[in-house]
Order: sequence, then structure tokens, then C-alpha cells
Amino acid sequence: MCEYLFAAFSLKKSESEGLGAAEMECVRRWEGVITTVAVQEMTHLALVNNMLVSIGHGPYFKHPNFPQPSRYFAPNVRLALIPFGEQALKHFLYLERPEGMAIEGVPGFEVLGDLGPAEGERRIVPQKEYFSTVGSLYRGIERGFRDLTARLGEGRVFLGARQTQATEEIFALPGLLRVENLSSAIRAVDGIVEMGEGARGNWENAHFGMFLGIFKEFSEVKKNNPGFSPTKPVVSAYSRSPGEEEVPIISEAFTSRIADVFNASYSLAMGTLSRFYVHQPEYPDELQLLASTAISLMASVIKPLGAVLTTLPVGARLPGMTAGPSFELQQKEYTLPHREQAFVVLQERLVELAGHLGTLSNEALSPTISGQLTAIQNDVSGLAANLHL
Repeated sequence: MCEYLFAAFSLKKSESEGLGAAEMECVRRWEGVITTVAVQEMTHLALVNNMLVSIGHGPYFKHPNFPQPSRYFAPNVRLALIPFGEQALKHFLYLERPEGMAIEGVPGFEVLGDLGPAEGERRIVPQKEYFSTVGSLYRGIERGFRDLTARLGEGRVFLGARQTQATEEIFALPGLLRVENLSSAIRAVDGIVEMGEGARGNWENAHFGMFLGIFKEFSEVKKNNPGFSPTKPVVSAYSRSPGEEEVPIISEAFTSRIADVFNASYSLAMGTLSRFYVHQPEYPDELQLLASTAISLMASVIKPLGAVLTTLPVGARLPGMTAGPSFELQQKEYTLPHREQAFVVLQERLVELAGHLGTLSNEALSPTISGQLTAIQNDVSGLAANLHL
């Protein structure tokens, strides 16, 4: 989801950035498709957490900060934030490819080591089980649900709370269903795999087919105009080193502070979603409020902040380059366990974000950026005013 959003943020927004009218029409269409896929990945994330909650686990929204080293995944899967273009599209096709399909020549994403065999013997502790595609990962999860249900029975497996699971009625995300038993768990897995890779080989309308359509159209436009450049000069940049790998550091002070506000907003959205899944006696209207706050943070804060950030300079060490969001999570635990205190903390954080946005709006040298930040500040202030028990 973060990779797709980064690619969408990197695209140019108007003909004034050196694109013809027909080219700009293509770019807008591609941005719309990529954004649609990112929203559908949000559905997948919610379904995964529904599965976790269904078996008595808590929500899970953590991830290693980008760039994600290969040791967190099977050696043939790497994740990175890269601008829209041939490399990004080939990487997206590689991630979403149907099982049994090989895609060669993805620069920078070659296999980094031998997969090695999975352990076949059942052990008392978790063991590595490498997967070749995202689909094979989820089919493995499906096998796990089937195996556990056969050994323990549905009542012992699906023992989690159902009332705080995400649903289509609350989040307005098509295909989002409660996981309450084996059949609904299998439907959740099917929904994730089929939306991404396609239904057992029929991938034309799945994510793979959508990205393949963009790739073919992009290649055709590039063939007709070799100088076609649909992206801003964006690089994934950090306010400070994440300590994992060598990364571009933002030296421009104003840009760095916008990046911090972006990451704080992203972390707050994850924290709000985590609170939604906690098994406490929130009333339905309070659950809807948490869901609406998280969605508004994504649509009205994170998205426009990402657009602002990609227009701002990284600094003297990278002349001419602009800063792309890094989607850094600012803390390790996101679940606020107590109902009343959780709402107080979330509201306090929103008020703090609004204050920072107001200060940055006043300091912006560009009237356009100042106006954009003021609009975002107003949205955040509105969320803070609404978030109460």
C-alpha cells in the first residue's frame, strides 16, 4: 500500500510540469488506477486484522521502516519506495503476479539468496515457510485455518470478538467482511488473492491486470516520445537516518518538518485503526467515529501532505530532487488499551498536529503551499473537535 501511494504521489499534476494534454490525461488515469489499488490494499489490511482478531489476537499494523531489508521476507521479495516508471511497474507486477508466472528483469529486485526448503515437521515454535508469491502466502494461511479447524474445531479456533471487526458498513470498503468461522476465513483469503492476482488465473481485472494495462500504455507513450517523464524528481527521503541502510537525508529544514508531520499523521492513522480493533465496550457510534477518523486522516491529511512533500527540495546534497514520503512509523506499539484514555490521547495528538500545521503554514514561502497546509490544518482541527466520547 505504501509503495503504491509513493508512486502515485510522485506523478506530475499539471501540463505546466512539461507534459502535453494527452500525456497529462494518461498520467491522471494512471494515478487514479494506482490509488484505487492502494485503497483495495487497505481492504486487505483490514481483512488480515479481522482474521487476527477472529482467533483471539490483537491488531497488527507495525512494519519495519523503509527501505525494508530482505531479511524480513523471503529472499526473492524486497520492498522499496520508488517513483512511478518502468522499474516501479515491473516491481508491482512482480509482487502481484499470479502463482506460476515468472517475471524477469526487475532491476534491483533480483533473488538475493537461496530460498531453501521449508521445514516439513510440525514444531512447537513458529518456523520459516518461504513463499514465491503473495498468493502462495495467503493460500498457506488458508491451509493453516483448515488444519487448525480440523484439529481443534471451529469454536476453539474462532474465539475472538466479532463486534470490533471492520466491515463494509463501517469503512465503506467493498469486500470487507467479518471472519467468524472457517467459511468466512476462506472467503477473506479468496478476496485478497483474487483482488490482487485474479481468480485462479483470471487476472485481467485484478491488480496484476490493472498494472499490466498501465505498463503497456506507459511503454507506448514512451515509445512515441522517448523524452516523456511523468514524474517529479522525487526520492524517498528521511528527516533522520532509520539506522537500517544508507538513505537520503533531508537537509532543508522546512521540508524536514513537513516530512515529520506526514509521518506523525501516518502513525496516528495506524494508532486509530489499532484502537478500533481493541476488544473494549465501545458503542457502535464510537467505533464508527474511530473508523471515520482513520479514513479522514488518510484521505484529507496524509494524501495532500504527500502531494505537498513531493514539491519540496531535499537539500543541497541532492540538488534538484524533491522529497518523497518515507512512511516511517514513529513508535513500536500502537494499541491504546483503555477506552476513555485512548480517546483523550488521540484527540490530544490531533490538536498537536493542527498546531504544527498552522505554524508551518505561516512559515511557508509559497502562498500555494501555505494555503494547502491551512486547508489540511482545518481538516485536522475538525477531526479533533469531533473525536470525543
